[in-house]
Amino acid sequence: MTGLISYNKNPNVGVVARVNDNTALVPSHCPRDFSNVLEKDLEVEVIKTNICGTSLIGAMTVMNNSGILLPKFVYKKEAEAIKKSDLNVGILEDKFTALGNLILANDKGAVVNKKFTKGSIRAIEDVMDLEAVKGEIAGFGTVGSLGITTNKGALVHPLAREDEIELIESALKTDVDIGTVNRGAGFVRTGILANTKNVLLGDLTTGPEITRIEEALGLL
Repeated sequence: MTGLISYNKNPNVGVVARVNDNTALVPSHCPRDFSNVLEKDLEVEVIKTNICGTSLIGAMTVMNNSGILLPKFVYKKEAEAIKKSDLNVGILEDKFTALGNLILANDKGAVVNKKFTKGSIRAIEDVMDLEAVKGEIAGFGTVGSLGITTNKGALVHPLAREDEIELIESALKTDVDIGTVNRGAGFVRTGILANTKNVLLGDLTTGPEITRIEEALGLL
């Protein structure tokens, strides 16, 4: 059942956490009630750690069921905490650090910012065990914040063009729909934590938005 949550009264829950089907990463000082909801509703093991000394885990990392990519400025102790999971942990030696905003990925494929080098794209593919293509959503390169995906479906910004949606569907090998979260926000990943089992949404999300998100992510 879809739940509505906030993080310290902030509905942008997808900025501070990252989940797959088995694991959730939350900030080191995450409130217990927040981590408990993720553990119960998404059926995941919770790991507490910061990334690059910040709580912006969703913005700084990208993860599927095979691996997780961390920015090059990640602290050693943070990477070690994540390595306790079964994930393949990779550190991307690239000038870009907000990886979660620039990469949209499930287990079947990824769409990445066009400014990534060939070397970075190969690293993304190796760590996450997938094929990646360059793309945009609504004309912007921040595909990881403008979209959210699991292996069962994807949701993207309502201004995404048809050709962009077709590319995303081909890359992720799943259906894609458009929608918003948190009462009209098109940067949908910022307000959504989802895996193939369930979805948690920022607590400003409206009823029609909930239905659209559930349909897009294959949870109805």
